[in-house]
Amino acid sequence: MGNPYLVAYNGALFAGWGYVLYLTYKTVLEGGDTTDVYKAVEFPLKVSQTAAIMEVVHSLVGLVRSPVGITAMQVASRIWCLWGIIVAAPDSTISGGIPAEPLAMLGPLPIQLNLISLLTAWCLSEVIRYGFFALKEALGEAPYISTWLRYSGFIALYPIGVASELTMAWLALPELKRTGKWSITMPNPYNFAFSYYAACVLAMITYIPGLPQLYGYMLANRRKVLGGGASKAPKAIKTA
Repeated sequence: MGNPYLVAYNGALFAGWGYVLYLTYKTVLEGGDTTDVYKAVEFPLKVSQTAAIMEVVHSLVGLVRSPVGITAMQVASRIWCLWGIIVAAPDSTISGGIPAEPLAMLGPLPIQLNLISLLTAWCLSEVIRYGFFALKEALGEAPYISTWLRYSGFIALYPIGVASELTMAWLALPELKRTGKWSITMPNPYNFAFSYYAACVLAMITYIPGLPQLYGYMLANRRKVLGGGASKAPKAIKTA
């Protein structure tokens, strides 16, 4: 067995994200809308996502070999989307989504970008990722199916997740502009003004150069581990 702490950390977050996924689709199948879904998942979502900050710490102290910069970028975008968008502007969880009318219905599930698509992409990505790392630490080598999912699932899930994050930010902008949440207006004793609304717009723009960089990094890792989709199982994965 590898590091017991990493086994426990990854195992706990595997369970946490699995629980969020279960609550999401339990609520949807019971006829709930995005508001109901958020109420159902709010606490475990906040705990599971905020705990990802420790991944940056793990990288900084050398507990894992993930690049600090890439790890920080990934965690920061998720933390901002949760606390800086969804929590700061609850209206984003009650808006229908983009497009305004679903493209189609998959049973009770509307096919559109909104909170449900965000949670689906996040949960599936994290269940796969944390499951892989927990198995790798516990067994020394993750089973091939777990390895393949770890280095292939992102191909579809990452673009859906990013598009959903930007959708949530877009849906939050009207409320942030209307309420002035977390903004500082003039005059004030410090002679300083800050628009959180404008900061969010700028953050959304940074996704444009950030997406290709992160996606390219993950594709390079996939080629390194799976050999561009070779059929034989790879050797033990030693990097986190």
